Amino acid sequence: MKTITFILFLLSNTLLAQLKPINIVDLNFKIGAISEHEMMYGFAEGDKIIINYSEEKSKKLKSFEIIEYPSTNKFSDFNVVEILNKEITIQKTGIYIFRFENTSLGGRICKFSIDRIPASEDKISFNTTVKSRTVSDTTFTSRIETYVKSESYKVKEIATNQHYFINSGSNAFFKEGKSRVTLPIILPTNSVKWYYTVSSFRDNNLIESTMSQINLVSDLTNLIDKSGGVSFAIDLLTQPPGANFCDVYLINNDNYSLFLNKSEYRHYAIGTRENIVSANVEIPFTSNEVLYLGIKNPDSMHGINVIVSAAAIVLEKELATREIITPNVSYSTEYYLD
Repeated sequence: MKTITFILFLLSNTLLAQLKPINIVDLNFKIGAISEHEMMYGFAEGDKIIINYSEEKSKKLKSFEIIEYPSTNKFSDFNVVEILNKEITIQKTGIYIFRFENTSLGGRICKFSIDRIPASEDKISFNTTVKSRTVSDTTFTSRIETYVKSESYKVKEIATNQHYFINSGSNAFFKEGKSRVTLPIILPTNSVKWYYTVSSFRDNNLIESTMSQINLVSDLTNLIDKSGGVSFAIDLLTQPPGANFCDVYLINNDNYSLFLNKSEYRHYAIGTRENIVSANVEIPFTSNEVLYLGIKNPDSMHGINVIVSAAAIVLEKELATREIITPNVSYSTEYYLD
């Protein structure tokens, strides 16, 4: 029995000894100044590889490394001029990187070869070619976004049924009183347009009844509800009553004092009405500064009652938050063996 075992052992050793080295690579290549050069080959567990390296003019390389893919160092040599029949046994089937590093300002002309001795006959045909493919990896990031959930138009009151008695010019001079007054207009945030209504009359007995006929906020709200927006005609507003003339000027703060002091002043034509007994006025522009309605009695003999209301249409936005998930795709090269 011992004789048979010994014979099998000899036959096995003889068979292994008969396996001839297989040349994997035998080439010349150039490494540029301050650069690296890499080659990749696959080997089977138990393979023995024989490495030879030389430089054409016997110039040194900074380093030579053998790395088991992806990053495990298996062999290193530094200040390399020549490598003669260096034998390395492969412990694990995989891909191996042969890395040459030149830190010199001059290039290197290199000769390099690898011979492989398989560990067994069944591994002779092992394919040492390394292939590559592009693989993707997707990660996700999230952020919270604020968005407009809904929008709607609302009417905001600026002034409602403000009553002024405005003297005539002569009474204001001889009996005191004012022949000019102003109503400040402070527009709400997000106003898109605004309106004012004015009614002018002498009869003091009409003050209460006139006020009862003017409801600018309610009228505008009804028109928005019916039209679904703000593109309705101003003629649809209820016309306020009136009997005697007045003048209304739209002015800014720079002209406020000038108007009251009866000095030369400037006004916005779009919001100004002269010689009216009543009116509904639409102002299609908004401002962050305080505006004024300057009201004047043009009659030199008789005082008048003036009732003014003003309201703005505001675009209200309901805000909400939501999570936005964004995919982030990255690509990398993956090396593998058949």
